[in-house]
Amino acid sequence: MIESPETPVPTDGGLAALARDFEARILNYSPSGCLLETNTRIDVGTIGTVRLVLDGQELADDIQVVRCQAIEGAGSLYQVGVRFLWTMAPGKGTLRQALGQTASELETLASSQVT
Repeated sequence: MIESPETPVPTDGGLAALARDFEARILNYSPSGCLLETNTRIDVGTIGTVRLVLDGQELADDIQVVRCQAIEGAGSLYQVGVRFLWTMAPGKGTLRQALGQTASELETLASSQVT
C-alpha cells in the first residue's frame, strides 16, 4: 500500500496532512528504490509512505515517485518508480532493511547451491 497526499487529516496546531491509499505490487527492488505496479496513476514528485506486511510484520519506508508510466495494453495499470527517502536509517521495521536482508539471504542460498 502506498500512502500519499490527497485526503485532509486534522493535526495539532491547525495544520493538516493529506493522505490517500493505493494498492500496489512490488515488481523490483534495489537499495535506492523500487518499481511498483498499481491501478492508479500517481504524479511524479508525489511523496508518500510504502507499507508492506511481510511474514506478519508491517514494514514501511518513505518514498518519492520518480516515474509513472501506463502499461500499454493492460488497461489501467501503471508502473511506478519510487526512490527511498532517507528520513530514517534502514532499521527494524523498514522496507529497505527487510528487503535487503531477504535479498542477502537469497544470494547466500543461491551461491551455496552452485556446484
